[in-house]
Amino acid sequence: MDAGIVAALISSVVSALVAVAATVWTHRQGVEMERIRFELDRSTRDSEKRSAAKTELDRYREPLLVAAFDLGTRIHSIRKKEFLSYLKPTSKEPDRRSRLALLATLFCIARYFGTLEIVYSRLALLRFESAEDTRVVAALLADIGGAFSSDEYDRVDTYHSSRFMLWREEQRAIGELMRGGPGSASNECLGFAYFHDNYEAVFAEWFDAFAEALQSPAAVTSARLARVQTLLALLVGLLDEEGAFTLTVGGERIAPDWVTPTGLA
Repeated sequence: MDAGIVAALISSVVSALVAVAATVWTHRQGVEMERIRFELDRSTRDSEKRSAAKTELDRYREPLLVAAFDLGTRIHSIRKKEFLSYLKPTSKEPDRRSRLALLATLFCIARYFGTLEIVYSRLALLRFESAEDTRVVAALLADIGGAFSSDEYDRVDTYHSSRFMLWREEQRAIGELMRGGPGSASNECLGFAYFHDNYEAVFAEWFDAFAEALQSPAAVTSARLARVQTLLALLVGLLDEEGAFTLTVGGERIAPDWVTPTGLA
């Protein structure tokens, strides 16, 4: 075969191979660019979701922080500061002061559940539980609910006798009532005056067993209340980004006694 023809054939084959290689390379580059674009879009969406969850949590951070702090403070007073003495009628004020102390304690619990109900109604729960910057808070809230609902604490004999137990359904019911009842879209909990004046008609059926246990000496040594206090202390530490309730001075954490190891003991 003529050398010129051979050279032409070789040139044609090489050109074809180059064209094919270029096509393959271009296709692969296109696929890789699409993959990168997809990953960037997904990262952006995930970031937006996390930001949205954090933004929503920040909107209700303060009322949730205050509710958790007040409940933790009251539990600490019961366990460590002889608050139960206020629940015993005296000769000067046989009923009013003891009833006020009881209802004020139940109100702390009700307001916490009411605030939590508002938070859950405003947040996409799956996003709240999975977003990196909110899932620890979500886990703590779930643990607190579990500590209230578990029948493993404070048994007199069988699980039927667990004191201070509020099932999750009861927690949700109390929370709904603190928002104003079924169907209410309020972003604020009802105040203590309403709770006080309407306790028997609205809240008593949900709190009767808890209130009875609260007036017994068992409240001081309650394992459930101790567990809830510990979890509330952790929650306050996470929510208190501005250091309103817990401060660090010279590397030392300064906090109310109920969120310190001594207070939690």
